[in-house]
Amino acid sequence: MEGVAKREKVPGIFCVEGDWSSDMADRASVLDMLEMLETVDGIPYIHEHVADSIDAFEGALKKWKLKKYAHYSIAYFAFHGKPGKLMLGRHVVPLGKISGLLKNSCAGRILYFGSCSVLRIEEEAALRFLADTGAEAVVGFTRDVSWLASAALDLILLEALAVNKDEAAVEKWLRKEYGALARHLGLRMYYGDKPPSA
Repeated sequence: MEGVAKREKVPGIFCVEGDWSSDMADRASVLDMLEMLETVDGIPYIHEHVADSIDAFEGALKKWKLKKYAHYSIAYFAFHGKPGKLMLGRHVVPLGKISGLLKNSCAGRILYFGSCSVLRIEEEAALRFLADTGAEAVVGFTRDVSWLASAALDLILLEALAVNKDEAAVEKWLRKEYGALARHLGLRMYYGDKPPSA
């Protein structure tokens, strides 16, 4: 990533993924993308498939908070989404529930929602979510996104966030190099005291 200093030690990605289809033959998954990031950039990952189980989802987040997983500082939520919520099959998980599960436990961590429209919420609600979790950054989309377009941006942005510690520099670089794609998907990045990106 030109113009942005790289971290000496690359943090890992903790991915929690749901089912993308009720069709058992559908093998859509972000796992191949995570494997590519590990192979090409040495970014380690943990992948938890939770299907449509609320208990499994909550259990994955509880495990992620353990000290032994502190190095996996980017949580990547790969689910269907709606404004302000993740969809686990027939179950709805509002951002408020996630902030409750992660309350004040995300210092130095990034929460990345690779899901349709999850951040199509009021700015105040997004900033409250950021404050409640204590996260370094919250990233996601404000629009319904296509699988391939969002996967492309996920791949680019997850790499950038993993190898750099300055979210402002990452966002500046991203909007310069991939601004059209970011705008098309309605990307939002909230971090620190910064107002949301346009």
